[in-house]
Amino acid sequence: MKNNLTAYKSDDKQKGSNSIFRFKSDRLIFFICVIIAAVFWLLIKLSAVYTVENSFKISYKNEPSGLRVTNIIDSTLDLNLSARGFLILKLNLFNDMDNLEINLDNYSIEQKGDNKYAIYTQELTNKLAQIVGISEKNIQISKAMLSFDMEKTGQKIVPVIPDYELGFVSQYDLYNDVTSNPEVVTVYGPQIILDSILGIRTTKLVRENVMSDFDVDIELENPYPDLLRFSSNEVSLKLEVEKFTESEMQVPINQSNLQYEIKTFPTKVKVFYRVAQIDFNKVRAHQFNIYPVINNLDILKANKLPLKLSKYPDFVRNVRIVPPTVEFLIIK
Repeated sequence: MKNNLTAYKSDDKQKGSNSIFRFKSDRLIFFICVIIAAVFWLLIKLSAVYTVENSFKISYKNEPSGLRVTNIIDSTLDLNLSARGFLILKLNLFNDMDNLEINLDNYSIEQKGDNKYAIYTQELTNKLAQIVGISEKNIQISKAMLSFDMEKTGQKIVPVIPDYELGFVSQYDLYNDVTSNPEVVTVYGPQIILDSILGIRTTKLVRENVMSDFDVDIELENPYPDLLRFSSNEVSLKLEVEKFTESEMQVPINQSNLQYEIKTFPTKVKVFYRVAQIDFNKVRAHQFNIYPVINNLDILKANKLPLKLSKYPDFVRNVRIVPPTVEFLIIK
């Protein structure tokens, strides 16, 4: 009897487990069916054609050379778009549906008065249709043209000023000055601002552990982006890098500038300098000129003469003289 009772309990437990499993399975199947139904419903809805209305705030870029937009008369544009739900959803997810920036390079600009200009929105319709991938007849724009004011600006050619901050691997350094291509740009804007501009800097180039040549394209820094335009917004910087070494050379003291005949102690001094390894064998003593300074000095009372370096090769740097002063005797 006891064994039978135990068997009944085991069967009841097994039946209960099976019921719970069936309940959970039914719920899972129900939810899967709901999800599938929702997906099909969404696909059906997104496949339908809808007409949506949108209002854009207008802005302009890339005005013609010598002109700049000073006033936007038609500052907003209403647009009706008929398209499938998929496309409308894509536009709203991945596009700015509040602002419309118009590149004037891509449109025919018509002058309507002294400073009055306009573009026809038919061109805009054509371009929007191409971008969105629908027929032009499915795009309705509220205005036939967009009007704005442009004024003539002055222009000035100024040099490009490379701005950089470089960290070099030990012993490496710039071999030549950083150069830009182009070296100058034409700046367009109000004359009162142009008069104050002497050059246009690049955005700062920051590099670490530099040990080889490289070229880089970099944008120019516009100090007045709302007022100035450049003939080019980007330049290419060229940087030449070489390995440098410290070296020294004995150089005789040049006394040809003295009105007295003297003998210096020593007659030669050491010149220390840094030079690129590719130029190491180019350095010669005659390329340096070191002479005693006697201006504002009573040579008859002085004990030592300071030395000055007036010439050295343009491919060496960090030049210093040791010793910087020399003792001397006046020869009578």
